[in-house]
Amino acid sequence: MGVETHLVAWITDYLTNRPQYVRLGDCRSDPVASSTGAPQGTVLSPVLFTLYTSDFQSNTELCHVQKFADDTAIVGCIRSGQEEEYRKLIQDFVKWCDSNHLLLNTTKTREMVVDFRRPRPHPEPVMIKGDRVEVVHTCKYLGVQLDDKLDWTANSDALCRKGQSCMYFLRRLAPFNICKKPQQIFYQSEVASALMYAVVCWGSSLKKKHAARLDKLVRKVGSVVGTELDSLTSEAERQTLNRLLSIIDNPSHPLHSSISRQRSSFSDRLLSLSCSTDRLKRSFLPHAIRLFNTIRGGGR
Repeated sequence: MGVETHLVAWITDYLTNRPQYVRLGDCRSDPVASSTGAPQGTVLSPVLFTLYTSDFQSNTELCHVQKFADDTAIVGCIRSGQEEEYRKLIQDFVKWCDSNHLLLNTTKTREMVVDFRRPRPHPEPVMIKGDRVEVVHTCKYLGVQLDDKLDWTANSDALCRKGQSCMYFLRRLAPFNICKKPQQIFYQSEVASALMYAVVCWGSSLKKKHAARLDKLVRKVGSVVGTELDSLTSEAERQTLNRLLSIIDNPSHPLHSSISRQRSSFSDRLLSLSCSTDRLKRSFLPHAIRLFNTIRGGGR
């Protein structure tokens, strides 16, 4: 990997013979030296874990492994009931964990099936070491609530609850006659950061009633802060357009080549993608291309 010798020695010293003890009130246990794992809550630990697990990768037309630090998801596209590649990838991952001394907690493992057929078939359960993996309708991945209908209902409900709780603290500031600037800073750091998290992924696919709920919440916050705030819809469009422009300027991005192929030979506009369903039409890339052509007019 080309890591310098002194840096390897420093990391080795950091990971080995770490003294640890348990304290409860005035009582403290004897110290024990630990040479396994990595300390939690440090910046270096996720990096080391990513390096440790980097040799297990899979990216085919139907299946791939999505990893972010210790959050790993196996994504499979099953066509005509052909599940062999998906299930083999799961078993290969389980074997890899065993051979690399990583404990896979099957009780925290979930499977979510996205299927829009009616009636929906009932696939065979996934088994890991004799334990049946629970099939769920919603799951939280990297801070975003996903559901098996891909309509972002669960995520919208979670954002509304989080926004309401933030509103409580914002209202508590009002009796202290604090000026607008600190309140706006609190909104940006606590409320907006929660409401707009990953808005590029789900902002264009929201149902109208869910978008209206979140926009109403933003207006309430604006009335408390005493200023007009950008709606969730306009903020989502702004971030989506910025993300598209950053992908266009980044040749190493996985979507760069896909967007480059949509360049018009007659102008700087991007050709619209053919979408067979409204769900696909409202997803990130088709929506971002429409914004690029409409707001920017194809010019940069």
